[in-house]
Amino acid sequence: MFENANGWLKNFTDIGVSIILAGVVIDVLFPTSDLVTSGIAKMITSFGDNGLAGFIALLLFVVFWKRSQAATS
Repeated sequence: MFENANGWLKNFTDIGVSIILAGVVIDVLFPTSDLVTSGIAKMITSFGDNGLAGFIALLLFVVFWKRSQAATS
C-alpha cells in the first residue's frame, strides 16, 4: 500500500518539477513573462536574508534532493 502511495507521490513531484522547469525555460525565452523566475528569486533572497540558517536549509534541501535522485537511478 505504501509503495503504491510512494509511487504516486514520486510521479506527482516529477510532474511538478517538469512544470517548474518548463516555466523557467519560458521565462528565459520571453523575459517579460516572469512566471517562475521571480518566485525563485524571492526564495533565494529569503535564504540569503536568513544568513547561516538559510544556507543550512538550502544545503539540506540539495542533499535530500540528490539523495532522492540517486535512489531512483
